[in-house]
Order: sequence, then C-alpha cells, then structure tokens
Amino acid sequence: MASDKGSAKGDWFDELDAELEEKTEETYESMGERDSKMAELNKQFIKDFWRVWIRFEKLNVHFSMQPDYSSFATFDEFPEQWEFRDEFDFSSVRTLKLMDKTQQEGRTGDTLLLEYYTEDDETKLGLFFEFCEGETYYKYSGWKRIFARYTLFETDFPVEDDKMDDIHDTMKDVVKVWYESHLKGDRDLVIEHIKEEYTKTEEYPE
Repeated sequence: MASDKGSAKGDWFDELDAELEEKTEETYESMGERDSKMAELNKQFIKDFWRVWIRFEKLNVHFSMQPDYSSFATFDEFPEQWEFRDEFDFSSVRTLKLMDKTQQEGRTGDTLLLEYYTEDDETKLGLFFEFCEGETYYKYSGWKRIFARYTLFETDFPVEDDKMDDIHDTMKDVVKVWYESHLKGDRDLVIEHIKEEYTKTEEYPE
C-alpha cells in the first residue's frame, strides 16, 4: 500500500511536473523568439545574396546558390521579379553560399559564405570567403584540392542593427573586388584582396 507521508505538503511529482511545465513553456517561447529573429535575418541575407547572383549573371558569370532559388522563391519573370515562398522555412537556414562556377583561372569553388555556428554555447554568425589554394597529393587518397577559409566578419546572434551595417559594408567590399576581377579577367585581384584585408582561419582538403 502506498504511503500518505508528505501529502500535507503536496505530492512531490506534482510540484516537479509544474516546474517542468513552466520550463517547457519558457523554452518554447525562447526558441520561438529565436526562430522568428533568424527567419527575419535569413530573409534579408537571402535577398542580399540573390541580388549579387543577379548582378554577376548580367556579366554572364554563373554562380550556384545555397539554398537553391527554386526552394525559397517563386518567379513572375526570372530572375528579377520574384517573391518569397510562404512555405519555405527560413528559420531552418544555417548556411548561405554563393559559389563561382567559372572554369577559367581555377575560380570554381571561390565562395562567399554566411554561416551560423555555436561557440561557448552561444550562437554566432560569420561571413567567410573560401577558395582553392592549390593541390596536394595524399598517399592513400591521391590528389586533393586545398581550400582556405578567410574570416570576413563575425558577430553574435541576434545581430544588432549597427552590426548589420558592418556586414553589408564587408559584403560590398568583397563583392566589388570580386566583380572587378571578373571584368578584368584577373582572379588574382580578389584573391590578393582577401589575403591582404582579412584573416585566414582554416585550411582543409576536398
């Protein structure tokens, strides 16, 4: 037979259950606010990246984009007249990429990258540029291209308004030189600019 001891103070599990329910509601509310802010931010960045895609396409320079435009947009007239898809989950996007597909000068793989990541249990947002620096032979896997990642800008999430201005200024700086390098047919313009102005933070084979 179950004991009635402690019933005057209330059942211990009822108290625990109430605390857990409160914690659940607080967590869901916090996650909802985070997802809402992330969705709003991602809409802006997707719009930014797509406008860059269009600008390069006018020069007949072909980029691939992640997420793919067919997933986030519907078009009245491709590529400039478009709207966001209502059903696309903008809060789920953790990586945005613009990758150069140009075959000449080894440009394939030159990438502007925006990425969310966790550091010390805090969500961060980083803007990066990646490119192939050459090839290295590995004994068991053969030749592989070696990519370098340069950090253009990093900040905490949620992103403050003045930091958004800084991100856009950084994007403008890189895209302008990237575009000029295509106009002049000289990839070194953008590569040297990245090396001189920003910090190399990673190197990896692919």
